[in-house]
Amino acid sequence: MKNPARLPLAAGLGGLTLLVSNGVVADNRLGPINITATREAPAVAPAMPETVITREEIERSQARSVEDLLAGLAGLTVTNLGGPGKQSNVSIWGQSASRTAVFLDGVRIGSVSAGQTYLEHLPLTQVERIEIVRGPRSGQWGADAGGGVIQIFTRKATENGSNLSGGIGAGSRGQREADLRIGARQDAFDYSLGVAHSETDGFDAQSDESTDPDDDGYERDSAQLQAGYRFGDGGHVRAHAIASTAEVEYDGFYQESEIEQRTIGLSASTGRIGFWQLRARAGRHIDDQDNIDMFGGTSRFDTQRDTLFLANDFFLGEAATLTLGADQTDDELSSDPQYEETERRNQALFAQVNTTLAGKLDIQGALRRDDNEQFGTANTGSLDLAYTLTEDWTLTAGYGTSFTAPSFNLLYFPGFSNPDLQPERTRTTRAGVDWQHGPYALGFSAFHSKVRGFITPGENPENIDRATIDGAELSGTMALDGWQTGLALTYLSTEDRKSGNRLPRQPRWSGRVDIDRTFGTFSVGTTFRGQSDSEGGRFAPDNQGFVTADLRGSYRIDDDWRIEARVENLFDRDYQVVQGYNQAPRGVFVSLRYGR
Repeated sequence: MKNPARLPLAAGLGGLTLLVSNGVVADNRLGPINITATREAPAVAPAMPETVITREEIERSQARSVEDLLAGLAGLTVTNLGGPGKQSNVSIWGQSASRTAVFLDGVRIGSVSAGQTYLEHLPLTQVERIEIVRGPRSGQWGADAGGGVIQIFTRKATENGSNLSGGIGAGSRGQREADLRIGARQDAFDYSLGVAHSETDGFDAQSDESTDPDDDGYERDSAQLQAGYRFGDGGHVRAHAIASTAEVEYDGFYQESEIEQRTIGLSASTGRIGFWQLRARAGRHIDDQDNIDMFGGTSRFDTQRDTLFLANDFFLGEAATLTLGADQTDDELSSDPQYEETERRNQALFAQVNTTLAGKLDIQGALRRDDNEQFGTANTGSLDLAYTLTEDWTLTAGYGTSFTAPSFNLLYFPGFSNPDLQPERTRTTRAGVDWQHGPYALGFSAFHSKVRGFITPGENPENIDRATIDGAELSGTMALDGWQTGLALTYLSTEDRKSGNRLPRQPRWSGRVDIDRTFGTFSVGTTFRGQSDSEGGRFAPDNQGFVTADLRGSYRIDDDWRIEARVENLFDRDYQVVQGYNQAPRGVFVSLRYGR
């Protein structure tokens, strides 16, 4: 069981809220995306709600973790159970975290037992770029990508010659960090190697006085490697690996966890040969965890996910690309609690077409057929359109379906499972309008989702007849004369059609404002985030609304050296994203950094 702060949560209770914002704004393009929707195929997808976070934006944000960076971004909701290293769930467009497909350098990652991805142990200093696509992407990325896709790319050498970067930092609550990266690119070959260490004394994770009233710390070590060779017409061979070990302290029945995560992968492409190219990828994600309870006993959960991917791209003239492919996922679980089933294979065939008509209408269609070893076959797909009205205005629309198999925890975890659960099936319709003029951009999207067989988590999970999610988001950005600003507002209406209640952890209103300003060698910035109250769900209290503010600044000493400082929770608000789990009080962090 992954990060078991509470047993019902570990059995599959994920964050199901929506928050739309523009937390890092310089590259939040509202126009067509470039590579995420086609897994590196050189075809442009129709405009859809998406966010691209570059390395420059990561550094400007001064975020200390991936979940810190993602919290509040357009369409994303991040829930955290008590501070650094504690369980953090990411969901998109009100869908559960299990309907968010997460890829690390193209390899599908996530907990086999919990059926969702926890990003709290991924070192942000080793991340080059994050791409997020909101809305159903099942046809291309997997039948369970009903809420959207998060692509994370680790760092690699991008400029000729050798380079060195790193930093040290310290702050409140005994926080200490250090990282170092070396890399080089020469002609067709490049490599990058990075190491990082992070630790903090933390704070009291839970507000319940019956739990241990102590600080709950966190410590992590990590290493990352990339190496690749490029040849003509876009061909390449690339290997990558990233590993982390962590020790996490908790309150409650479980007192500590020792966690190891490893992801390795190999990808290759022939490059374009006439009207065709072949792409292939193989990868493995390992998540091993030992949970130590208050009596000194240990519960072991070791999971492994192997993936294979093969795609043929056919370039049909200047304005159309057809992709035909297949993939396979093998999940395996080994644990001290005995599960009725511990292995599952999913095989799939998929097709995707991208085309442009009359230079104004972009179309992307995708179909997928999955054969799940446990639940049989399922057909999913999507259709996305973007029509260019004028140079500034674009109309967008889309429709997609998804199929999500219940996790092993939901099916078999002792005392918190139901082996008779069936897959969830989702249909989502969206429509939007985008405006972009020079440094200004605005985007509006509305969406409607129906989830049949929605699984209610908790002690006795069950499929309810249907749940509905209706939402609308308004976002805007500006980049002008040293200013970088972002503004977003989201309205969300959800309903469990069986009980009539709202779905858990889904605030009706949420939003975010980001403002950054550069003055020569100085820069300052601030972030305001907030949301209204939300349902706690079965067996859990309701969650209160909150508004927080962060302040950041940096001074560039020269071309290579800079000093950074950040104040989080500037007004020292006492708030909880999930009721009963504390968030960080006011704290200060200062670092000295070299290079990029």
